Amino acid sequence: MRTSRAAEQTLRAATLSRPPKYVCRACRAQAARQFHTSIRSHAELPFFQRLQQQLFGSKEAQQAEKSREEKRVQQAEDLKQRGNVNQLEVKVAKNGQQYEVAAVVVPNETTDYVQALHGKELERVGSEAWVKARADQGEQYAGFVPKYRWEFSNKQWQMLLHHVIVEILTLQKAGRVPGDVCLGRRPHANSWQKTRKAELKASTTGSGVTVSYPFPVEEERVLIAIDSSSPAESTLLQQSLTAKIESTIFVAGIASNGPAPAWMNVSIKDPSVKMALVKRILQITGMRVPDYAISSSTMADLYNRLRRLEKPKKVAETPQLQRLKIDAPNVNVFPTRRSSIDKEKEIGRWKVIEEELLRRNLPVTGARWSGVKATWV
Repeated sequence: MRTSRAAEQTLRAATLSRPPKYVCRACRAQAARQFHTSIRSHAELPFFQRLQQQLFGSKEAQQAEKSREEKRVQQAEDLKQRGNVNQLEVKVAKNGQQYEVAAVVVPNETTDYVQALHGKELERVGSEAWVKARADQGEQYAGFVPKYRWEFSNKQWQMLLHHVIVEILTLQKAGRVPGDVCLGRRPHANSWQKTRKAELKASTTGSGVTVSYPFPVEEERVLIAIDSSSPAESTLLQQSLTAKIESTIFVAGIASNGPAPAWMNVSIKDPSVKMALVKRILQITGMRVPDYAISSSTMADLYNRLRRLEKPKKVAETPQLQRLKIDAPNVNVFPTRRSSIDKEKEIGRWKVIEEELLRRNLPVTGARWSGVKATWV
C-alpha cells in the first residue's frame, strides 16, 4: 500500500547512519499510522485553485462584497429621495432598545467629504484621556460598610440581634421588604428604645415568627423611624448607635455569659429575613458574618457563633476544686506548681536562706549570678 511504502521509506532514511536492524510488522504499522499521507486527487479542489482563492478570494466572497456594495448604494439613493442625506436612521433592536445608524457617505458624490488619514482625533475607549474624563464626575459615594470595625460584648450582641430582628419582622408585618432595615434612620428617632419592649413568639402555624408590642404606637414609631423616602441623605451614624448599645440602659438586666436567652429560639429560615439580618449586622458592626454562621437556622445558633468565647479556666479555678476549700479545709489548691522555695516563704525562712546563700557565693535558684542564662544563650 502507499501508506506502508511511505512509512518504510521514512524508517529507512532514519536508520541509514545506524547499523541495519530488523523492524517488526507492528512497528511498521505504527509508523504508517503516524506518517500517513493523503492522495492529492482526493482533495475537493486542486492545489492551484485553492492557492488562487487564498490570494484573490473566492467567487462567493466576491459576490458577497458586490451585494454589500449594491445595498450601500441603494441606501444612499433612498436617503437622497428623503431630502436629507445626513439624517441618521433609527432602528429598534430585538430587546426594544433604539439605536442610530450612521449615515452612508458616497465619496464620489459628496463634495465636502474628506477621507481620514489617521485616527489620532478619534475617541478611544480606555485611553488615558477617556479615563480622566470619567474619573471624577462629582458622584457622592456613601459606603455601605463602616470604616471601622466595632467590637461588641455578649451583652451588646444579644441586644443588637434583638433590635435588628424586631425591626425586620416589624417591616415584614407591615408589608414592606425586610431589606428596608438597611435604609437610613430619621434623626432623633431612638427606635432602639421601642424595640426593647417587643416580644418574639413562634407563629401558630409553626412556620415563621411573630412580633408583638405592648402598645401599637411603639410599632408605628419603629416604622416611621426607618426612612424610605431619602435613604441616601438620612444615613445611620454607627458611632451614636454603638454608644447607645454600650450604655447601661441598653444592656441592663442581661447576663453576658451563659446560654442564649429563651427568645432566641425563634427560626430564621426565611431567606429574605436572614439576608436582611446579615446585611444589617455588617452595616452596623463592620463584621462580615462567616458562611458557617449564615447557615444558622435559629437566632440562638447565630448568637453562639458570633459571641465572644470565654477564656478557658485553669484547673485550679474550676468550681469543683474551689469547693474543696469548704469541704476539706486541710487541702489547699494552688494555681501554679509549688516548690520548696514557696514553702520556705510561707514559713518566713526564705529571706534568711537567700542572704546566707549570697554571702557564701552559692546559687540561689540554680544560678550563681544573675544573667547566667543570657550568657549561655
